[in-house]
Amino acid sequence: MKFTKTAVAVAIAGIAAAPMIASADTTLSGVVEIALQGTDIDDDELEIGTGDVLFGITSEHEMDSGLTGYGSLRVDLDRLSNQGSVFVENGPGEDDDLNIGSVGTADAVYVGIKGGFGDFRMGEIPLAVEYGQVANDIYDVGSEISGGMSYTGEFGPVGLVANFSPEGNQDALGLGAKFGIGGFSIGLGGEQRGEDDLVNGAVGVSFAFAGASIAAHFWSQEVAEAAGTGDLESASVKIGYGFGGVSAALTVSTLEDDGATDQNAVRLDLGYALGGGTQLSSRITQFNDDNNDDAEFLEYRVMLAKSF
Repeated sequence: MKFTKTAVAVAIAGIAAAPMIASADTTLSGVVEIALQGTDIDDDELEIGTGDVLFGITSEHEMDSGLTGYGSLRVDLDRLSNQGSVFVENGPGEDDDLNIGSVGTADAVYVGIKGGFGDFRMGEIPLAVEYGQVANDIYDVGSEISGGMSYTGEFGPVGLVANFSPEGNQDALGLGAKFGIGGFSIGLGGEQRGEDDLVNGAVGVSFAFAGASIAAHFWSQEVAEAAGTGDLESASVKIGYGFGGVSAALTVSTLEDDGATDQNAVRLDLGYALGGGTQLSSRITQFNDDNNDDAEFLEYRVMLAKSF
């Protein structure tokens, strides 16, 4: 879900929200990511592009009842990047013409109420199925729900989530749970979209100790026969370590589709916090497909990011 907003519409929304922001605990934040990036695909040239370029406003206000009302609005500006970005979600080998037609898309738009009972939210909501996807998002089990309702609650070491999106939106229903004690946690979640058109499920475990971490998950996606596509399964393992401002992570992930798809990816992430919200990082990802040699490629990037 990302719906286009013009600069005028964003300005009007800001003016309309001004009385609320003035009387609340309001935070303005953002991030700018610029990367030197490329792939080993034939004729692909090294380029400078953008990752996330966005700013957002969050606001909380404690009400007389003791409950807290909150809201969020984020505007993404990263559509200034080249369409030929090597990031997986855009896909390799696309047109490299500069795209400036979609600048300013609203995202992370939600309002909610929280208190001792938990957290109730409307708008863009957390995905229950992602409670089980703990290792990475190279192959993502679910897509965001922008028009829905969710409940999350923490009960000692147990966390619960339930979400719902009506038929006029994504038509989804999801449940998830997680349990954590010490550095160990386990999570699981599931969701159904449409009338059995799509059923997603995920389970994952993780453990962290003294800067080191390991996480693994498995997810499956069952698609209705009428869709004409096969069911998906994915397994991932991620090992990471962080000390001071230095971090490193190695991820191995697979994706299978009833024998038609047999993909795997290996990713190495390195990062260094320069201070003041500035981060220098690198990423190298090798994608392979046993059934399609044309889908095998290496992508890489060195990124400088500043958050505020």
